[in-house]
Amino acid sequence: MSAKNILIVPQNWLGDIVMAQTLLKKIKDKNNSINIDVLVEPVFEELIDRMPEANRAIVLNCKHNELGLGKRFRLAKQLSGTYDQSIVLSRSIKSALIPYLAKIPIRTGERGESRYILINDLKSFSKEDRRKTAYRYVSMYSEKEELDEKYYPTLEADPENTNNLISNLGIKLDKKIVIFAPGAAFGPSKMWPVDKFKELGSKLENNFLILILGSKNEAHIGEQIANGRSIISLCGKTSIKDAVDLMHISEFCVSNDSGLMHLASATKTKSISIYGATSPDLTPPLTNNKEIHYVKASCSPCFEKICKYGHYNCLVEIQADDVFKSFK
Repeated sequence: MSAKNILIVPQNWLGDIVMAQTLLKKIKDKNNSINIDVLVEPVFEELIDRMPEANRAIVLNCKHNELGLGKRFRLAKQLSGTYDQSIVLSRSIKSALIPYLAKIPIRTGERGESRYILINDLKSFSKEDRRKTAYRYVSMYSEKEELDEKYYPTLEADPENTNNLISNLGIKLDKKIVIFAPGAAFGPSKMWPVDKFKELGSKLENNFLILILGSKNEAHIGEQIANGRSIISLCGKTSIKDAVDLMHISEFCVSNDSGLMHLASATKTKSISIYGATSPDLTPPLTNNKEIHYVKASCSPCFEKICKYGHYNCLVEIQADDVFKSFK
Protein backbone atom coordinates (compact mmCIF):
# COMPACT_ATOMS: atom_id res chain seq x y z
CA MET A 1 0.00 0.00 0.00
CA SER A 2 1.44 3.38 -0.99
CA ALA A 3 1.82 6.13 1.56
CA LYS A 4 -1.01 8.63 1.93
CA ASN A 5 0.59 10.90 4.52
CA ILE A 6 4.28 11.81 4.30
CA LEU A 7 6.48 13.83 6.64
CA ILE A 8 9.45 15.58 5.02
CA VAL A 9 12.40 16.44 7.28
CA PRO A 10 14.63 18.88 5.36
CA GLN A 11 17.94 20.39 6.31
CA ASN A 12 17.09 23.57 8.16
CA TRP A 13 18.84 26.06 5.93
CA LEU A 14 16.94 28.50 3.72
CA GLY A 15 18.37 27.31 0.40
CA ASP A 16 17.95 23.64 1.27
CA ILE A 17 14.30 24.11 2.21
CA VAL A 18 13.60 25.92 -1.06
CA MET A 19 15.34 23.14 -3.00
CA ALA A 20 13.35 20.57 -1.01
CA GLN A 21 10.24 21.82 -2.79
CA THR A 22 11.48 19.83 -5.78
CA LEU A 23 10.76 16.70 -3.76
CA LEU A 24 7.29 17.91 -2.81
CA LYS A 25 6.54 18.59 -6.46
CA LYS A 26 7.73 15.13 -7.49
CA ILE A 27 5.57 13.43 -4.85
CA LYS A 28 2.51 15.38 -5.95
CA ASP A 29 3.30 14.66 -9.60
CA LYS A 30 3.33 10.94 -8.88
CA ASN A 31 0.25 10.98 -6.63
CA ASN A 32 -1.62 14.24 -6.07
CA SER A 33 -3.76 12.75 -3.29
CA ILE A 34 -0.80 12.39 -0.90
CA ASN A 35 -0.73 14.82 2.03
CA ILE A 36 2.72 16.27 2.72
CA ASP A 37 3.79 17.93 5.96
CA VAL A 38 7.23 19.49 6.42
CA LEU A 39 9.13 19.56 9.72
CA VAL A 40 10.98 22.87 10.18
CA GLU A 41 12.26 25.36 12.72
CA PRO A 42 9.87 28.25 13.54
CA VAL A 43 11.64 30.75 11.25
CA PHE A 44 10.81 28.64 8.18
CA GLU A 45 7.11 28.05 8.90
CA GLU A 46 6.06 30.98 6.72
CA LEU A 47 8.22 29.65 3.86
CA ILE A 48 6.33 26.33 3.86
CA ASP A 49 3.09 28.33 3.71
CA ARG A 50 4.21 29.58 0.27
CA MET A 51 4.53 26.05 -1.12
CA PRO A 52 1.16 24.93 -2.51
CA GLU A 53 2.23 21.27 -2.41
CA ALA A 54 2.63 21.33 1.37
CA ASN A 55 -0.33 20.58 3.60
CA ARG A 56 1.22 22.30 6.62
CA ALA A 57 4.44 22.99 8.47
CA ILE A 58 5.20 20.99 11.61
CA VAL A 59 7.26 23.23 13.87
CA LEU A 60 10.10 21.95 16.02
CA ASN A 61 11.15 24.74 18.35
CA CYS A 62 14.84 23.81 18.50
CA LYS A 63 17.79 26.01 17.69
CA HIS A 64 19.90 24.91 14.73
CA ASN A 65 22.59 23.12 16.75
CA GLU A 66 20.35 22.07 19.64
CA LEU A 67 19.84 18.36 20.25
CA GLY A 68 16.63 18.99 22.21
CA LEU A 69 15.83 15.37 23.03
CA GLY A 70 12.89 16.29 25.24
CA LYS A 71 11.36 18.54 22.59
CA ARG A 72 11.81 15.90 19.91
CA PHE A 73 10.29 13.18 22.08
CA ARG A 74 7.23 15.29 22.92
CA LEU A 75 6.64 16.26 19.30
CA ALA A 76 7.11 12.66 18.15
CA LYS A 77 4.49 11.55 20.66
CA GLN A 78 2.03 14.08 19.21
CA LEU A 79 2.74 12.87 15.65
CA SER A 80 2.52 9.15 16.44
CA GLY A 81 0.11 7.35 14.10
CA THR A 82 -0.14 10.30 11.69
CA TYR A 83 2.20 9.31 8.85
CA ASP A 84 2.83 6.31 6.59
CA GLN A 85 6.28 7.47 5.51
CA SER A 86 8.95 10.01 6.41
CA ILE A 87 11.71 11.26 4.11
CA VAL A 88 14.73 12.65 5.95
CA LEU A 89 16.92 14.86 3.75
CA SER A 90 19.72 15.39 6.26
CA ARG A 91 22.29 12.72 7.12
CA SER A 92 22.45 13.60 10.82
CA ILE A 93 21.22 11.33 13.59
CA LYS A 94 19.12 14.01 15.29
CA SER A 95 17.16 14.69 12.09
CA ALA A 96 16.04 11.05 12.03
CA LEU A 97 14.93 10.89 15.66
CA ILE A 98 11.37 12.22 15.36
CA PRO A 99 10.30 9.84 12.56
CA TYR A 100 11.73 6.92 14.57
CA LEU A 101 10.19 8.01 17.88
CA ALA A 102 6.85 8.67 16.13
CA LYS A 103 6.97 5.07 14.87
CA ILE A 104 6.50 6.04 11.23
CA PRO A 105 6.56 2.68 9.37
CA ILE A 106 8.66 3.70 6.34
CA ARG A 107 11.58 5.97 7.24
CA THR A 108 13.47 6.93 4.09
CA GLY A 109 16.88 8.54 4.24
CA GLU A 110 20.43 8.51 3.02
CA ARG A 111 23.18 6.39 4.50
CA GLY A 112 25.08 8.38 7.12
CA GLU A 113 26.04 8.54 10.80
CA SER A 114 25.18 4.86 11.32
CA ARG A 115 21.41 5.41 11.33
CA TYR A 116 20.56 1.82 10.46
CA ILE A 117 17.87 1.54 13.14
CA LEU A 118 16.48 5.04 12.76
CA ILE A 119 16.28 4.80 8.95
CA ASN A 120 14.83 1.58 7.50
CA ASP A 121 14.60 2.62 3.82
CA LEU A 122 18.17 3.51 2.90
CA LYS A 123 19.18 5.41 -0.25
CA SER A 124 22.76 5.46 -1.50
CA PHE A 125 24.49 8.16 -3.57
CA SER A 126 28.03 8.63 -4.81
CA LYS A 127 29.98 11.60 -3.41
CA GLU A 128 29.44 13.50 -6.65
CA ASP A 129 25.72 12.74 -6.85
CA ARG A 130 25.02 13.67 -3.24
CA ARG A 131 26.52 17.11 -3.92
CA LYS A 132 23.84 17.60 -6.59
CA THR A 133 21.42 18.62 -3.91
CA ALA A 134 18.16 18.93 -5.83
CA TYR A 135 18.85 15.73 -7.80
CA ARG A 136 19.41 13.91 -4.51
CA TYR A 137 16.20 15.29 -3.06
CA VAL A 138 13.93 14.22 -5.93
CA SER A 139 15.63 10.83 -5.98
CA MET A 140 14.62 10.15 -2.37
CA TYR A 141 11.08 9.34 -3.52
CA SER A 142 10.49 6.35 -5.82
CA GLU A 143 13.12 5.93 -8.53
CA LYS A 144 16.23 8.03 -9.06
CA GLU A 145 15.82 10.50 -11.88
CA GLU A 146 17.38 13.67 -13.22
CA LEU A 147 15.79 16.92 -12.15
CA ASP A 148 12.95 17.84 -14.51
CA GLU A 149 12.05 21.52 -14.92
CA LYS A 150 8.51 20.77 -13.77
CA TYR A 151 9.96 20.17 -10.29
CA TYR A 152 11.62 23.59 -10.04
CA PRO A 153 10.59 25.49 -6.88
CA THR A 154 7.81 28.07 -7.19
CA LEU A 155 6.93 30.10 -4.10
CA GLU A 156 3.57 31.86 -4.08
CA ALA A 157 3.27 35.62 -3.66
CA ASP A 158 1.00 37.31 -1.11
CA PRO A 159 -0.50 40.49 -2.63
CA GLU A 160 -1.67 41.82 0.74
CA ASN A 161 1.78 41.49 2.30
CA THR A 162 3.32 42.99 -0.84
CA ASN A 163 1.12 46.08 -0.59
CA ASN A 164 1.97 46.42 3.10
CA LEU A 165 5.68 46.25 2.31
CA ILE A 166 5.41 48.88 -0.40
CA SER A 167 3.56 51.17 2.01
CA ASN A 168 5.59 50.52 5.18
CA LEU A 169 9.00 50.63 3.52
CA GLY A 170 8.12 53.59 1.34
CA ILE A 171 9.02 51.74 -1.85
CA LYS A 172 8.47 53.83 -4.96
CA LEU A 173 7.56 51.87 -8.05
CA ASP A 174 8.59 54.51 -10.57
CA LYS A 175 11.77 52.51 -11.15
CA LYS A 176 12.29 48.81 -11.64
CA ILE A 177 13.63 47.05 -8.55
CA VAL A 178 16.89 45.15 -8.21
CA ILE A 179 17.64 42.98 -5.18
CA PHE A 180 21.20 42.68 -3.91
CA ALA A 181 21.91 39.69 -1.64
CA PRO A 182 25.61 40.15 -0.72
CA GLY A 183 25.78 37.75 2.22
CA ALA A 184 26.21 33.99 2.57
CA ALA A 185 25.86 32.03 5.79
CA PHE A 186 28.41 29.51 4.51
CA GLY A 187 31.31 31.93 4.77
CA PRO A 188 33.52 34.41 2.86
CA SER A 189 34.45 31.93 0.13
CA LYS A 190 30.93 32.38 -1.26
CA MET A 191 30.85 36.17 -0.97
CA TRP A 192 31.57 38.48 -3.89
CA PRO A 193 33.59 41.41 -2.48
CA VAL A 194 31.60 44.36 -1.12
CA ASP A 195 33.47 46.83 -3.33
CA LYS A 196 32.26 44.86 -6.38
CA PHE A 197 28.65 45.20 -5.22
CA LYS A 198 29.25 48.93 -4.66
CA GLU A 199 30.70 49.31 -8.15
CA LEU A 200 27.76 47.47 -9.67
CA GLY A 201 25.35 49.59 -7.65
CA SER A 202 26.89 52.78 -9.01
CA LYS A 203 26.26 51.52 -12.54
CA LEU A 204 22.60 50.71 -11.82
CA GLU A 205 21.37 53.35 -9.41
CA ASN A 206 20.23 55.89 -12.02
CA ASN A 207 17.83 53.41 -13.61
CA PHE A 208 16.86 51.10 -10.75
CA LEU A 209 15.86 51.08 -7.10
CA ILE A 210 18.23 48.67 -5.36
CA LEU A 211 17.08 46.88 -2.20
CA ILE A 212 19.69 44.98 -0.18
CA LEU A 213 18.41 41.89 1.62
CA GLY A 214 20.12 39.82 4.28
CA SER A 215 20.08 38.84 7.92
CA LYS A 216 20.74 41.23 10.83
CA ASN A 217 24.24 39.71 11.01
CA GLU A 218 24.82 41.05 7.50
CA ALA A 219 23.61 44.59 8.28
CA HIS A 220 27.18 45.89 8.28
CA ILE A 221 27.58 44.61 4.71
CA GLY A 222 24.37 46.28 3.56
CA GLU A 223 25.40 49.58 5.16
CA GLN A 224 28.65 49.59 3.17
CA ILE A 225 26.77 49.22 -0.12
CA ALA A 226 23.75 51.47 0.57
CA ASN A 227 23.74 55.18 -0.27
CA GLY A 228 20.45 56.15 1.39
CA ARG A 229 18.86 57.22 -1.88
CA SER A 230 18.48 54.65 -4.63
CA ILE A 231 20.40 51.88 -2.83
CA ILE A 232 18.66 50.95 0.44
CA SER A 233 19.70 48.31 2.96
CA LEU A 234 16.92 46.19 4.47
CA CYS A 235 19.28 43.69 6.09
CA GLY A 236 17.68 42.42 9.29
CA LYS A 237 14.48 44.36 8.60
CA THR A 238 12.52 41.81 6.59
CA SER A 239 11.20 38.31 7.23
CA ILE A 240 11.44 35.38 4.86
CA LYS A 241 7.90 35.97 3.61
CA ASP A 242 8.82 39.63 3.00
CA ALA A 243 11.85 38.54 0.99
CA VAL A 244 9.65 36.28 -1.15
CA ASP A 245 7.26 39.11 -1.95
CA LEU A 246 10.02 41.64 -2.64
CA MET A 247 11.58 39.14 -5.05
CA HIS A 248 8.25 38.81 -6.85
CA ILE A 249 8.08 42.55 -7.57
CA SER A 250 11.76 42.82 -8.54
CA GLU A 251 13.18 42.60 -12.03
CA PHE A 252 16.59 41.18 -11.04
CA CYS A 253 18.35 39.64 -8.05
CA VAL A 254 22.14 39.70 -7.79
CA SER A 255 23.24 37.16 -5.22
CA ASN A 256 25.99 34.86 -4.10
CA ASP A 257 25.37 31.11 -3.97
CA SER A 258 23.14 31.46 -0.91
CA GLY A 259 19.67 30.84 0.47
CA LEU A 260 18.42 34.09 -1.03
CA MET A 261 19.65 32.96 -4.45
CA HIS A 262 17.41 29.91 -4.22
CA LEU A 263 14.57 32.07 -2.93
CA ALA A 264 14.96 34.35 -5.94
CA SER A 265 14.95 31.42 -8.34
CA ALA A 266 11.52 30.40 -7.04
CA THR A 267 9.95 33.80 -7.79
CA LYS A 268 9.44 36.00 -10.85
CA THR A 269 12.79 37.78 -10.65
CA LYS A 270 15.77 37.06 -12.89
CA SER A 271 18.50 35.34 -10.90
CA ILE A 272 22.00 36.75 -11.50
CA SER A 273 24.16 34.40 -9.49
CA ILE A 274 27.81 34.64 -8.45
CA TYR A 275 29.78 31.52 -7.55
CA GLY A 276 33.11 31.21 -5.78
CA ALA A 277 34.12 28.14 -3.78
CA THR A 278 31.11 26.11 -4.91
CA SER A 279 29.95 24.94 -8.32
CA PRO A 280 26.89 25.92 -10.38
CA ASP A 281 26.97 22.39 -11.79
CA LEU A 282 25.95 21.04 -8.38
CA THR A 283 23.68 23.66 -6.76
CA PRO A 284 22.46 25.93 -9.55
CA PRO A 285 19.56 28.37 -9.22
CA LEU A 286 16.58 26.24 -10.25
CA THR A 287 15.06 28.52 -12.86
CA ASN A 288 15.36 29.17 -16.59
CA ASN A 289 15.40 32.92 -15.91
CA LYS A 290 19.02 33.19 -14.83
CA GLU A 291 22.60 34.15 -15.62
CA ILE A 292 25.55 32.65 -13.77
CA HIS A 293 28.95 34.23 -13.22
CA TYR A 294 31.66 31.72 -12.37
CA VAL A 295 35.42 31.86 -12.82
CA LYS A 296 36.74 28.36 -12.45
CA ALA A 297 40.13 28.97 -10.87
CA SER A 298 42.74 26.21 -10.71
CA CYS A 299 41.73 25.52 -7.09
CA SER A 300 37.95 25.64 -7.52
CA PRO A 301 35.51 24.39 -6.55
CA CYS A 302 37.17 23.81 -3.17
CA PHE A 303 34.01 23.86 -0.97
CA GLU A 304 36.06 25.48 1.81
CA LYS A 305 34.50 28.23 3.91
CA ILE A 306 37.73 30.26 3.92
CA CYS A 307 40.21 30.43 1.02
CA LYS A 308 43.26 28.50 2.17
CA TYR A 309 45.43 30.60 -0.16
CA GLY A 310 43.93 33.88 1.01
CA HIS A 311 43.43 35.31 -2.49
CA TYR A 312 39.76 34.44 -3.23
CA ASN A 313 40.59 34.66 -6.95
CA CYS A 314 37.45 32.74 -7.89
CA LEU A 315 35.43 35.76 -6.64
CA VAL A 316 37.83 38.67 -7.15
CA GLU A 317 38.20 37.90 -10.86
CA ILE A 318 34.46 38.30 -11.48
CA GLN A 319 34.19 41.91 -12.58
CA ALA A 320 31.31 44.31 -11.98
CA ASP A 321 31.34 45.17 -15.70
CA ASP A 322 30.69 41.53 -16.56
CA VAL A 323 27.80 41.24 -14.10
CA PHE A 324 26.40 44.55 -15.40
CA LYS A 325 26.03 42.96 -18.86
CA SER A 326 23.39 40.63 -17.35
CA PHE A 327 21.07 43.63 -17.15
CA LYS A 328 21.12 44.28 -20.90
